[in-house]
Amino acid sequence: MRTIFTITFLALFVASAPAQPASPAPVRVSEVTAKTTPDDRARQWLTLVDDGDYDRCWREAGSALKSRTGRAAWAAQIKAMREPLGAMSSRDLKSIELFRPDQAVVRYDSVFAHKAVAVESVTLSLEHGGWSVTDYGVK
Repeated sequence: MRTIFTITFLALFVASAPAQPASPAPVRVSEVTAKTTPDDRARQWLTLVDDGDYDRCWREAGSALKSRTGRAAWAAQIKAMREPLGAMSSRDLKSIELFRPDQAVVRYDSVFAHKAVAVESVTLSLEHGGWSVTDYGVK
């Protein structure tokens, strides 16, 4: 009988104790980048370029790109680079290079209507917990 009383008392004590809120674990850069990889973000941004939405791709670009050029100049530059190539046909990941934990260059083997062999390079920086495009080029 004494054992049952002790077990009952302990069970009631534990059940009535206030729950301790779980403290959130600190977020590391590697965990943030695991949610959206540089390749994922580059492809999202390249969709805007492929669609000719140059204003929006400038708005979604990182601060480094925006500090180098204004919206109108960017739109003119990217239009002059991309329109002669024609429509996008295919884009395959070639490489991802990480420089420091907060910068990456993603390269794609790309095929356009008027250029069968091209390499697109997208440079990204980690800003505000996500990857932002800071440069783009086609060779």
